[in-house]
Amino acid sequence: MRDAGAARLASRIKKLAGCTTADLIGIAPGSAFSEEELGEPGRAFGPVRSVVVLAQHIVDPVQTVRFFSGSRYAESVYAGSFGDSLLRNTCWTVVDTIRRAGFRAAIPRNQRYGEDGPSHRISYKKAGVLAGLGAFGRNQLLIHPEWGPWTWLRSVITDAALPAGKRIAFSPCEGCDACLSACPHGALTASGIDREACRQAVGDSAQPGSVLLLSLHGQVNCDECMRGCRVGTAPPRLAGGL
Repeated sequence: MRDAGAARLASRIKKLAGCTTADLIGIAPGSAFSEEELGEPGRAFGPVRSVVVLAQHIVDPVQTVRFFSGSRYAESVYAGSFGDSLLRNTCWTVVDTIRRAGFRAAIPRNQRYGEDGPSHRISYKKAGVLAGLGAFGRNQLLIHPEWGPWTWLRSVITDAALPAGKRIAFSPCEGCDACLSACPHGALTASGIDREACRQAVGDSAQPGSVLLLSLHGQVNCDECMRGCRVGTAPPRLAGGL
Protein backbone atom coordinates (compact mmCIF):
# COMPACT_ATOMS: atom_id res chain seq x y z
CA MET A 1 0.00 0.00 0.00
CA ARG A 2 1.38 3.37 -1.01
CA ASP A 3 1.92 6.04 1.60
CA ALA A 4 -1.05 8.15 0.43
CA GLY A 5 -3.41 5.18 0.56
CA ALA A 6 -2.14 4.19 4.00
CA ALA A 7 -2.65 7.72 5.30
CA ARG A 8 -6.23 7.83 3.95
CA LEU A 9 -7.11 4.50 5.56
CA ALA A 10 -5.55 5.56 8.87
CA SER A 11 -7.53 8.81 8.71
CA ARG A 12 -10.81 6.93 8.15
CA ILE A 13 -10.07 4.71 11.13
CA LYS A 14 -9.15 7.59 13.44
CA LYS A 15 -12.29 9.51 12.45
CA LEU A 16 -14.31 6.76 14.14
CA ALA A 17 -13.16 8.20 17.48
CA GLY A 18 -15.79 10.41 19.04
CA CYS A 19 -18.66 9.10 16.91
CA THR A 20 -18.45 5.54 18.25
CA THR A 21 -17.76 4.00 21.65
CA ALA A 22 -14.07 4.84 21.17
CA ASP A 23 -12.98 8.29 22.32
CA LEU A 24 -9.46 8.02 20.93
CA ILE A 25 -7.77 5.81 18.32
CA GLY A 26 -4.05 5.45 17.67
CA ILE A 27 -1.78 3.14 15.68
CA ALA A 28 1.26 1.17 16.87
CA PRO A 29 3.80 -0.59 14.62
CA GLY A 30 3.21 -4.33 14.32
CA SER A 31 6.97 -4.89 14.25
CA ALA A 32 7.09 -4.05 17.97
CA PHE A 33 5.27 -7.28 18.82
CA SER A 34 6.77 -10.75 18.74
CA GLU A 35 5.35 -13.67 16.80
CA GLU A 36 4.38 -15.24 20.11
CA GLU A 37 2.39 -12.15 21.12
CA LEU A 38 0.57 -11.97 17.78
CA GLY A 39 -0.13 -15.70 17.75
CA GLU A 40 -2.33 -17.58 15.32
CA PRO A 41 -4.18 -14.58 13.78
CA GLY A 42 -0.82 -13.11 12.76
CA ARG A 43 0.35 -16.38 11.25
CA ALA A 44 -2.99 -16.82 9.47
CA PHE A 45 -2.68 -13.71 7.31
CA GLY A 46 1.05 -13.06 7.27
CA PRO A 47 3.03 -10.24 8.87
CA VAL A 48 1.13 -7.97 11.24
CA ARG A 49 2.19 -4.52 10.12
CA SER A 50 -0.02 -2.39 12.35
CA VAL A 51 -1.90 -2.53 15.64
CA VAL A 52 -4.85 -0.15 15.91
CA VAL A 53 -5.47 0.88 19.53
CA LEU A 54 -8.89 2.06 20.72
CA ALA A 55 -9.40 3.93 23.99
CA GLN A 56 -12.61 4.75 25.83
CA HIS A 57 -12.61 7.35 28.60
CA ILE A 58 -14.22 5.99 31.77
CA VAL A 59 -16.51 8.75 33.03
CA ASP A 60 -19.19 6.69 34.77
CA PRO A 61 -18.74 3.84 37.27
CA VAL A 62 -21.24 1.75 35.30
CA GLN A 63 -18.51 1.33 32.66
CA THR A 64 -16.44 -0.60 35.21
CA VAL A 65 -19.15 -3.11 36.15
CA ARG A 66 -18.04 -6.69 35.43
CA PHE A 67 -20.75 -9.18 34.60
CA PHE A 68 -20.58 -12.94 34.16
CA SER A 69 -22.88 -15.77 33.15
CA GLY A 70 -22.10 -18.29 35.88
CA SER A 71 -22.07 -18.28 39.65
CA ARG A 72 -18.33 -17.43 39.64
CA TYR A 73 -16.50 -14.95 37.44
CA ALA A 74 -13.52 -17.22 36.68
CA GLU A 75 -15.67 -20.19 35.66
CA SER A 76 -18.24 -18.36 33.54
CA VAL A 77 -18.81 -19.17 29.88
CA TYR A 78 -18.99 -15.44 29.27
CA ALA A 79 -17.48 -12.71 31.45
CA GLY A 80 -16.66 -9.10 30.69
CA SER A 81 -17.16 -5.48 31.64
CA PHE A 82 -19.79 -3.13 30.32
CA GLY A 83 -17.36 -0.53 28.99
CA ASP A 84 -15.08 -3.13 27.44
CA SER A 85 -18.01 -4.76 25.64
CA LEU A 86 -19.07 -1.42 24.19
CA LEU A 87 -15.54 -0.76 22.95
CA ARG A 88 -15.34 -4.20 21.35
CA ASN A 89 -18.28 -3.18 19.15
CA THR A 90 -16.16 -0.39 17.65
CA CYS A 91 -13.34 -2.88 17.11
CA TRP A 92 -15.61 -4.69 14.67
CA THR A 93 -16.25 -1.39 12.88
CA VAL A 94 -12.49 -0.92 12.53
CA VAL A 95 -12.12 -4.50 11.26
CA ASP A 96 -14.84 -3.88 8.67
CA THR A 97 -13.21 -0.59 7.56
CA ILE A 98 -9.87 -2.32 7.05
CA ARG A 99 -11.36 -5.31 5.24
CA ARG A 100 -13.30 -3.06 2.89
CA ALA A 101 -9.97 -1.47 1.95
CA GLY A 102 -8.71 -4.90 0.90
CA PHE A 103 -6.66 -5.89 3.95
CA ARG A 104 -6.98 -8.43 6.71
CA ALA A 105 -7.78 -7.62 10.32
CA ALA A 106 -8.55 -9.43 13.56
CA ILE A 107 -9.25 -8.63 17.22
CA PRO A 108 -6.54 -10.10 19.48
CA ARG A 109 -7.06 -11.11 23.08
CA ASN A 110 -5.62 -8.95 25.82
CA GLN A 111 -2.72 -10.13 27.93
CA ARG A 112 -3.96 -10.93 31.43
CA TYR A 113 -2.27 -11.79 34.69
CA GLY A 114 -0.95 -15.35 34.50
CA GLU A 115 -3.35 -16.58 31.84
CA ASP A 116 -2.41 -19.55 29.74
CA GLY A 117 -4.26 -21.17 26.88
CA PRO A 118 -5.23 -19.51 23.56
CA SER A 119 -2.58 -17.62 21.62
CA HIS A 120 -2.76 -14.03 20.37
CA ARG A 121 -2.61 -12.31 23.74
CA ILE A 122 -0.94 -8.95 23.31
CA SER A 123 -0.68 -6.14 25.83
CA TYR A 124 -3.14 -3.38 24.98
CA LYS A 125 -1.19 -1.11 27.32
CA LYS A 126 2.03 -1.68 25.39
CA ALA A 127 0.19 -0.95 22.15
CA GLY A 128 -1.30 2.22 23.65
CA VAL A 129 2.08 3.54 24.74
CA LEU A 130 3.61 2.83 21.31
CA ALA A 131 0.66 4.54 19.61
CA GLY A 132 1.22 7.69 21.67
CA LEU A 133 -1.95 7.47 23.76
CA GLY A 134 -0.17 7.72 27.10
CA ALA A 135 2.66 6.48 29.29
CA PHE A 136 3.06 3.28 31.29
CA GLY A 137 2.46 4.08 34.95
CA ARG A 138 3.75 2.67 38.23
CA ASN A 139 0.28 1.21 38.78
CA GLN A 140 0.98 -0.94 35.68
CA LEU A 141 -1.69 0.89 33.68
CA LEU A 142 -1.62 3.25 30.73
CA ILE A 143 -1.78 6.85 31.96
CA HIS A 144 -3.39 9.28 29.52
CA PRO A 145 -2.22 12.92 29.94
CA GLU A 146 -5.78 14.13 30.60
CA TRP A 147 -7.77 11.04 31.65
CA GLY A 148 -5.11 9.42 33.78
CA PRO A 149 -5.66 5.65 34.19
CA TRP A 150 -9.38 5.91 33.49
CA THR A 151 -9.51 4.22 30.11
CA TRP A 152 -10.64 0.97 28.58
CA LEU A 153 -8.31 -0.24 25.85
CA ARG A 154 -8.87 -2.58 22.91
CA SER A 155 -6.92 -3.31 19.73
CA VAL A 156 -7.14 -4.61 16.18
CA ILE A 157 -4.22 -6.20 14.30
CA THR A 158 -3.88 -5.89 10.53
CA ASP A 159 -1.54 -6.55 7.63
CA ALA A 160 -2.11 -2.98 6.39
CA ALA A 161 1.02 -0.85 6.82
CA LEU A 162 -0.55 2.18 8.49
CA PRO A 163 1.45 5.22 9.67
CA ALA A 164 2.19 4.64 13.35
CA GLY A 165 2.09 7.19 16.12
CA LYS A 166 5.02 8.08 18.36
CA ARG A 167 5.57 7.81 22.07
CA ILE A 168 4.67 11.02 23.85
CA ALA A 169 6.98 12.96 26.16
CA PHE A 170 5.02 12.37 29.35
CA SER A 171 6.34 11.17 32.72
CA PRO A 172 3.36 11.18 35.11
CA CYS A 173 4.97 9.01 37.79
CA GLU A 174 8.21 10.91 38.30
CA GLY A 175 8.55 11.62 42.02
CA CYS A 176 5.09 10.19 42.77
CA ASP A 177 4.07 7.03 44.61
CA ALA A 178 0.40 7.87 45.25
CA CYS A 179 -0.87 4.66 43.64
CA LEU A 180 1.51 2.54 45.76
CA SER A 181 0.16 4.13 48.93
CA ALA A 182 -3.42 3.77 47.74
CA CYS A 183 -3.26 0.00 47.12
CA PRO A 184 -4.97 -1.61 50.15
CA HIS A 185 -3.49 -5.04 49.46
CA GLY A 186 0.22 -4.23 49.18
CA ALA A 187 0.24 -5.51 45.61
CA LEU A 188 2.03 -2.42 44.27
CA THR A 189 5.60 -1.72 45.33
CA ALA A 190 8.47 0.42 44.08
CA SER A 191 9.82 -2.62 42.21
CA GLY A 192 6.55 -3.42 40.41
CA ILE A 193 3.38 -5.38 41.01
CA ASP A 194 2.74 -8.61 42.87
CA ARG A 195 0.36 -9.98 40.28
CA GLU A 196 -0.78 -12.89 42.42
CA ALA A 197 -1.68 -10.59 45.32
CA CYS A 198 -3.61 -8.30 43.00
CA ARG A 199 -5.43 -11.20 41.35
CA GLN A 200 -6.37 -12.80 44.66
CA ALA A 201 -7.67 -9.49 45.96
CA VAL A 202 -10.28 -9.24 43.20
CA GLY A 203 -10.85 -12.91 42.33
CA ASP A 204 -13.61 -15.30 43.33
CA SER A 205 -12.21 -15.51 46.87
CA ALA A 206 -11.59 -11.78 47.10
CA GLN A 207 -10.50 -10.10 50.28
CA PRO A 208 -13.29 -8.28 52.15
CA GLY A 209 -13.91 -4.84 50.71
CA SER A 210 -12.16 -5.61 47.43
CA VAL A 211 -15.28 -6.42 45.45
CA LEU A 212 -18.67 -4.70 45.43
CA LEU A 213 -21.28 -7.34 44.57
CA LEU A 214 -24.18 -5.81 42.67
CA SER A 215 -26.02 -9.05 41.98
CA LEU A 216 -25.40 -12.77 41.51
CA HIS A 217 -23.81 -11.94 38.14
CA GLY A 218 -22.32 -8.48 38.52
CA GLN A 219 -19.54 -6.86 40.52
CA VAL A 220 -17.14 -3.93 40.68
CA ASN A 221 -13.52 -4.71 41.52
CA CYS A 222 -11.05 -2.73 43.62
CA ASP A 223 -9.78 0.33 41.74
CA GLU A 224 -7.95 2.15 44.54
CA CYS A 225 -4.65 2.33 42.62
CA MET A 226 -6.53 4.16 39.87
CA ARG A 227 -8.31 6.47 42.29
CA GLY A 228 -5.00 7.26 43.93
CA CYS A 229 -3.47 8.49 40.67
CA ARG A 230 -3.02 12.26 40.56
CA VAL A 231 -3.67 12.44 36.82
CA GLY A 232 -7.24 12.56 35.58
CA THR A 233 -10.55 12.64 37.44
CA ALA A 234 -12.00 9.47 38.90
CA PRO A 235 -15.70 8.77 38.28
CA PRO A 236 -17.94 8.78 41.36
CA ARG A 237 -18.16 5.59 43.37
CA LEU A 238 -21.21 3.39 43.03
CA ALA A 239 -23.48 3.40 46.07
CA GLY A 240 -22.17 0.78 48.43
CA GLY A 241 -18.49 1.61 48.52
CA LEU A 242 -16.09 0.79 45.68
